[in-house]
Amino acid sequence: MKKKEFDLVVEMITNQLVCFLMEDYKLSLLDAMDKVYKSQTFEKLQDKGTGLYLRSAAYTYEYLKKEL
Repeated sequence: MKKKEFDLVVEMITNQLVCFLMEDYKLSLLDAMDKVYKSQTFEKLQDKGTGLYLRSAAYTYEYLKKEL
């Protein structure tokens, strides 16, 4: 997978994670983004070696909820 494709996949999953947090926890956009971008889940999502980017946004969200 090329870098641009990888970055796009990570961005799409990240956007969905932010939306899930806003909906489930009634967070503002900025608060949800802050939680996602500061999480270990986001760090793992950006690491190709973990393979987390290959999972669905819903799977990754469950991982994030456990972390939070």
